[in-house]
Amino acid sequence: MKLINHVLDIRRLIQQAFDNRFSRMGLRADAPVDASALQEEQKEKRVKLEEIMQSHLKETGGNYAVARQATINECVFTLFNRIAAIKVMEAKELFPEIITRRKENAGRSFEHNAWLEEHPEERGAEREGLKHFLNDQFDRLGEHIPLYRSDYPYALLPTADELNEIIEKFNAVEEDADCGEDVWKGDDILGWLYENFNAVEKAALKQSGDKTEYDKVSLQSQVYTPAWVVKFLVDNTLGKAYLEMYPDSSIKEKYQIANAPDHQVRHPKDVREMRVLDPACGSGNFLIYAFSLLYDLYQDQMDNYGRDYSRRDIPKMIVEYNLYGMDLDERAAQITQIALFIKARVLGGHRSHWPSYTHVVSTHFSLPTYDEVKVSFGYDTSWLQRYDAAANKIWSDLSSAHKFGSLVRVEEQLDELAPDDDNHMLFSAEEMNSLFSGRNELKTVIHNLVDEWGKANSFSLLKSSEAKTFLDIISQKYDVVVANPPYTDSADFGKELKAFVEANYKKPYKFNSNLYACFIKRCCELAGMEGKVGMIHPHTFMFIKTFEDVRKFMIEETHINVMVDYGLDRVNLFGPGILLDATFYTLDMNRQEKTDGIYFNITANQQEKYKKGSLAEAYDDYLNNRPNNRVYTLPQSKLKGIKSYPFIYWISDEFRKKFGSDALDDIIFIRQGGATGNNERTLRFFWEVGKDNISYIIGDKKDYVFYPKGGPFNKWYGNNWIVLAYNNPDMYEYLKCHGNRLPSESFYLQEGVTYCSSGSRGCSFRYLPSNQVISGAGPGIYPSDKFNNINYYLGFLNSKLSSYLLECLNPTVNVTQGDIKRIPFAIPSASTEIYIEHLVNNCVNIKKHLCQYSIIEPLYKASPISIEADAPTCISNYYTYENALLTQILLNESVINKTVFEVYELSEHDKQMVLEKEGVPVGDLPVSSSAKAAYREWLTGNEEFPVSDEVLAHLDNLEENDEQPRITDFETLYQNNNEWEEFCIKHKMNPVEVWWQFKNANILPPQRTQTLAFELLTDVIRTVLAKDDDGVIPLGDKLGEERLAIRIEREMMERGYSPAQFNQVCQLLGCPLEKYLQERFFQQLSDHLNLFMYLPKTPFIWHLSTGSHHAMELYVSIYKWNRDTLYRVRSIYAANRETSISDRLNSLDTSTTEGRMEAQELKAQLAELKEFCQKVDDLLASGYDPKLDDGVGKNIAPLQKRKMLSYEVLNAGQLKKYLNADW
Repeated sequence: MKLINHVLDIRRLIQQAFDNRFSRMGLRADAPVDASALQEEQKEKRVKLEEIMQSHLKETGGNYAVARQATINECVFTLFNRIAAIKVMEAKELFPEIITRRKENAGRSFEHNAWLEEHPEERGAEREGLKHFLNDQFDRLGEHIPLYRSDYPYALLPTADELNEIIEKFNAVEEDADCGEDVWKGDDILGWLYENFNAVEKAALKQSGDKTEYDKVSLQSQVYTPAWVVKFLVDNTLGKAYLEMYPDSSIKEKYQIANAPDHQVRHPKDVREMRVLDPACGSGNFLIYAFSLLYDLYQDQMDNYGRDYSRRDIPKMIVEYNLYGMDLDERAAQITQIALFIKARVLGGHRSHWPSYTHVVSTHFSLPTYDEVKVSFGYDTSWLQRYDAAANKIWSDLSSAHKFGSLVRVEEQLDELAPDDDNHMLFSAEEMNSLFSGRNELKTVIHNLVDEWGKANSFSLLKSSEAKTFLDIISQKYDVVVANPPYTDSADFGKELKAFVEANYKKPYKFNSNLYACFIKRCCELAGMEGKVGMIHPHTFMFIKTFEDVRKFMIEETHINVMVDYGLDRVNLFGPGILLDATFYTLDMNRQEKTDGIYFNITANQQEKYKKGSLAEAYDDYLNNRPNNRVYTLPQSKLKGIKSYPFIYWISDEFRKKFGSDALDDIIFIRQGGATGNNERTLRFFWEVGKDNISYIIGDKKDYVFYPKGGPFNKWYGNNWIVLAYNNPDMYEYLKCHGNRLPSESFYLQEGVTYCSSGSRGCSFRYLPSNQVISGAGPGIYPSDKFNNINYYLGFLNSKLSSYLLECLNPTVNVTQGDIKRIPFAIPSASTEIYIEHLVNNCVNIKKHLCQYSIIEPLYKASPISIEADAPTCISNYYTYENALLTQILLNESVINKTVFEVYELSEHDKQMVLEKEGVPVGDLPVSSSAKAAYREWLTGNEEFPVSDEVLAHLDNLEENDEQPRITDFETLYQNNNEWEEFCIKHKMNPVEVWWQFKNANILPPQRTQTLAFELLTDVIRTVLAKDDDGVIPLGDKLGEERLAIRIEREMMERGYSPAQFNQVCQLLGCPLEKYLQERFFQQLSDHLNLFMYLPKTPFIWHLSTGSHHAMELYVSIYKWNRDTLYRVRSIYAANRETSISDRLNSLDTSTTEGRMEAQELKAQLAELKEFCQKVDDLLASGYDPKLDDGVGKNIAPLQKRKMLSYEVLNAGQLKKYLNADW
């Protein structure tokens, strides 16, 4: 069993135990009962609990049930953490075993045995005095560790029996082979327990889909930092800071530190004065590792620099002088505190001194209003005039710390009272002392105000102590600030968090686009003028336009020392459940630093499992002056050379100059289109509306125009599936008032280029015909007076160089218009422009032509399975034909890529850099002589799409290699993510060679082949339904008309297919036609038309079913579906079916077993049919009146709700939305 399962099991036990205890003390789940009936001991404990609950009641607005649960949750975590920490200390042999039980101790722990020797009277007590024993042990530990003190607010214990079961569960962890017997020995085990403990809340938050407010930040963004990343960042901040004072220290031999100085660059100071802060400390792994490094620094000072420290006192000094941490989550802070006490004891040994306190605090404290506490003090009028406003502001900021943690700038008001370093000469010594005295006096007053509030009870006392510690921590600067901050995009901010961030982190630089960006700014502020910052978070800040100010700040206000562009790694970094491309780096706040920044490109061209080792190798090579192609050094000023400062560190200086030329935005128009704000209401697939209502000519006054909405990766032409009623006055008015209100409308209906802006394969650009309205996900790129050749810039945008440039500017899967605007664009010569235009036109026309064979395309004309030959032959010939045309496109692309390189005058080095990243075009790869000759013969004979001389020359010049590997997996061709180009890329083979081998393999890939048969059948059924009077056809007999299968066969014969061809098509479906229609067709059609993840499935043929007994099965066409049709289903089809079943039932001989069994089934069918009719009546009574323009989703939802379909088309969320639709 995995660790998380153990943790959640233990949590459940403790949760139940404390729920029971609260109930026993009269604090029941629904409401509290009078305390008078309780025993005196219970009354005292009840009072203590009520004091704690008062704070939670205040936080929850007086909601008793929520406050009770919050209090229980904290009690649960406290006990969990107390026992877990003891398990860790036992494993590290800091004291004899308290929790761990062994056979040699009669099934007890060592200490429990010893305790019973001292307390023999407890042997007969419940569980041999287990509860009293643990209380004694906690009290003993509480002399040194606050978590175990008896006055700790959440320090409760369940019954002895419950406690015993909890301990057994803890002890089961190391006995589980999946966890290992050494599981408790790791420095980071408490952190892993904490992350697993929170899995329940994290899952609930994710499922809710709620915006992230301040109280959920720690859950939404909680990502555990692995130890090797922590080491890298701390070594290169704290370690480097030390070497800048002591460059000759042997520390540089023990720790690998980049850019280690060879001379002293800062004035030395006592190690006790070096302060390390983690402002989002979580479970403290940065501080725990820093502890180890600091210990070595103290030792180095003693051994080599004459410092007279006591070795026993070093751990105590580190905790009390060097390490500082803050977190919103009080559970996390609790973990960090205990971890530091444990670390101190481990390093110092049994004879070392325990730390008296830590500088780690949770900001989860609430304060009364300033006016409430101010009246307690008798300040004179002059003091109030001078400091009251500042004290009020500081108190207000301090009061919001429970919401915004270390992002609160409490220190700003204090700093305003102190003279600026640059203005010391303006003040006399007496004035200087007065200014600093005022600052310190004000800080003391705030402390006193907090103390006054803390006198209320023990819980308030603890919280007041936390408030004072927070004020002290936040009002000073640090030598090192390290963090793995929360990652929450501004789009997910709750109302309060959004308002706070915009008020505090939007000026003068914009750091408000993500919570981690706010922390970049905050960490730099807390680091001070000579401090260092080390951070890890998503890499989006490096490139995306919305983080431009973040990059500008980092370039102009800090020095980038080392940066690891690491990327996604679910093996070594954050684990399998976290899809996050990471970057980690260190900054020097001393802007006088002039060394080149060091950049490690680990993200490119390697599998995730190799990245950690790749970084280790690259880092070692750098430190030892060995070349490594993943290491780059760059003067920071060069990052300013590209507009909006993207961190493009890996390109040559020559390539960098290309970014100085005109960008696409300077030459042509790149425009975002309309986002509707309600796609379910406004968008339709073209098959959902009548053909006569779709506009194909500007000004034809038809409501619907095509609306490119991104979609899957698709170059040159296609994805024309969605329509929008842009020409309908009511819809137009709606669109002008909702969504983004139709921006860039002057460009609508114009010819241009559109693209898919998201996806793991990058952007794909395609021709945008006129008379279309661009969208947010399918923007438009339009010609201008400066450059008006659409085909040329379409060809450029689909080139390898364009893809590379886009990845430089934004390597995420979501490319924005801003990124495309920044692509440098070189104007080609006139001859090159015409040449590329011809190739692109060829690609577009081929893709458009192939749309004629797919039923999901508006240009569909006919199935590739024609009447000219048997079905397998038709399909085989079509594959050969289609693949040849797609191969021609790929050869065109190879020539386009080569030409674009020439237009940009790239050096061979830079060409190679692009191709290493983007991959060599498959059309450039070697081919066998036989494949080349065969394809050349086909190509020159292709009169539909004549090949250009340049492409023919490219084919002739391809390297020949007759030792081509034989492809053995053609069965997988055309499956998901394995279309023609992907298949060639996967096999690293030229499409000419793949075409030749496939042509001679005589293989029909089963999935695509079945789909072609299904599409032909779909077209036939659609036609049959269109010819039918009411668009309703039964699957069975005796409903007043022929069943569907017979009519399908007749339609096939009318089209010219032979009986043999009809049977072949049926065989390709994978099962007999009747069975296929009954069980599979409707689901396959629904899935086949599911072209966008966030839009519903929209089948244009529905399968109505009475249920599992199949009393009545009907196919209906959406184009004839209306309220009258529904009446006919009830009054004609159901009535006819009821009559036929009753007649059969009356004719049966029920004296036989077979007769009785059939009669039983017929009665079940009658009952099922009756229930179906009741559903129809209910549907009609509800006012159901389907209109084609309302779309499949809205029209089918009421049927699905009443279970009238053979397959559930809508998911639960879609069903709910459509049932509540107000349009």
